[in-house]
Amino acid sequence: MAADVQWWVRLAGEIRAAGRGEMPVEAPLRSVRDKLGFDCAALVASGLPRSGGNTHAAVANLDYPAETLAYITATYSRTCPVHQLAIRRGTHMRFADVPFDIRETRTYRDAILPNGFREGLTLPLAPPAAGAPIPGFLAMSSRHATPLDDESCLALTMLSHDLAALLDPGAEGDDAAAEVVLWISQNLVEVRTGGLDRVPLTRTELRLAVQSAVASTGDRTGFHHRAADGSWWRVRTVRRPGAVLVRIGRAPALDHLTSRELDVVGLVARGWPNERISQELGIAVRTVRSHIESSLIKLDCPNRTALARIAFERAFDTLRALRVATR
Repeated sequence: MAADVQWWVRLAGEIRAAGRGEMPVEAPLRSVRDKLGFDCAALVASGLPRSGGNTHAAVANLDYPAETLAYITATYSRTCPVHQLAIRRGTHMRFADVPFDIRETRTYRDAILPNGFREGLTLPLAPPAAGAPIPGFLAMSSRHATPLDDESCLALTMLSHDLAALLDPGAEGDDAAAEVVLWISQNLVEVRTGGLDRVPLTRTELRLAVQSAVASTGDRTGFHHRAADGSWWRVRTVRRPGAVLVRIGRAPALDHLTSRELDVVGLVARGWPNERISQELGIAVRTVRSHIESSLIKLDCPNRTALARIAFERAFDTLRALRVATR
């Protein structure tokens, strides 16, 4: 189904807004699927923590059955010759464009035929995170046999860079990939990617993170957080007009630092003396010294100045240190 220029302009605005985290990723994806005449659509990311390494995982899915989506994110994205051809060419690939008999592929037997699909499209998207070896992609399928028109294919290809931002909404600069992205305004929590069940912070901790972001002098704040199961997470909050964007992703173990040592190191990085750290954290001065000495050893730092520099460079901070500092 052809779309006029005004619709494409509106769509581009939706895609960019969703890429900034200002609206759900599903919104522009649904617009594309419905307007262009497809029955199912999925936005698939590659090489993100949520997918366990350099495999694929769906960021958004519109009406693909669970078993078909599992096939798309695993077998199709890894071994299907149709997908590999699209990746090599770096442009869209329709069923009608495939230079061999698609009925000879496993994809036809396991995904196309069981669902009654007769046409489809794969659009490779540039990876948003540095080091992701395989791009994510947009997959759409239809039960009618009419290929998407060339003009629409070209327009989608021109929007592929903006569509790639939907794989990790709100990412900027050297941000690590997020497993969960939330948009929080007026105590309303809206999920952009991931799910609330995957957030490693309690409701109280999440509220404190948002309050710290609002109280901070900068637009962006970040800290590390150790969840109840011992896993480490990187939390980045970004102030937006009337809201706070919260990006949460897994982080490597922090050189065996304990949560309390990280509290202290975060305040050392701010140039605080031991006495002030002691007072604000409610621990003895000798305990502060003990945590600093332990951190110096674990991080192989010769002195306090080097410790502060490393803490600043590696964003060693915690929610508690951030709260204390903003207070």
